[in-house]
Amino acid sequence: MATKRFEKLSEEKKKRILDAAKEEFARVSFEEASINQIIKNAGISRGSFYTYFEDKNDLLRYIFDEQDEMNKKFLRELVLENDGDFWKAVTEWTRKVAGYLKEGSIQQRINIITNTGMMRRIVDWVGTEKCMEHDKTRDKEELAWLMENLNLSFLDYRGSSERFEAIVRSAHMLSGIAILNLIIYPNQNTEKILNDFNTQLDVLRGGADPRMNRSCKGAVSK
Repeated sequence: MATKRFEKLSEEKKKRILDAAKEEFARVSFEEASINQIIKNAGISRGSFYTYFEDKNDLLRYIFDEQDEMNKKFLRELVLENDGDFWKAVTEWTRKVAGYLKEGSIQQRINIITNTGMMRRIVDWVGTEKCMEHDKTRDKEELAWLMENLNLSFLDYRGSSERFEAIVRSAHMLSGIAILNLIIYPNQNTEKILNDFNTQLDVLRGGADPRMNRSCKGAVSK
């Protein structure tokens, strides 16, 4: 994780370092990525780099964390725009990200994910004690925000924080799989991948949204 010294840098300098890192990770594989090239493009010394990050793996983790925070911010905006309807927000988030992928406006991010073997590295990161504690704190904060801002009448969480967390995590997982499929299989039909996502989300929603349960009971009784 980034040091406090990095966090105290001006936003302009932080951006310059991160932009240089993203450019390098998007250009070559993680193994080939050069710290020397990063510091050259960022205009900092090698000594300074190691006061900000432990190594390039630490730097890469920070980049993914930064993107994760942006994703959460975007979802929060959609939750508020949709009057706390979690299902509409997740669906809209997934479709909008798919649109960005189709437009090619986040090609650099796709290259970084491909070049660095994102899934394998996430598994490695999750296994470290420091990252587990960090992620646990962030997840707790995010769940607390959602609990406060979602229209809970749309979620059959039965007063259980564990069930609430399971519903949210499951929806995020389905969305993440759809986005990952769009990245890994760019030549596949985008609409088919999104339709599959909608079907899977509806299955989850059918057991987690009281409105859906009432509709099903009404249909059966007729």
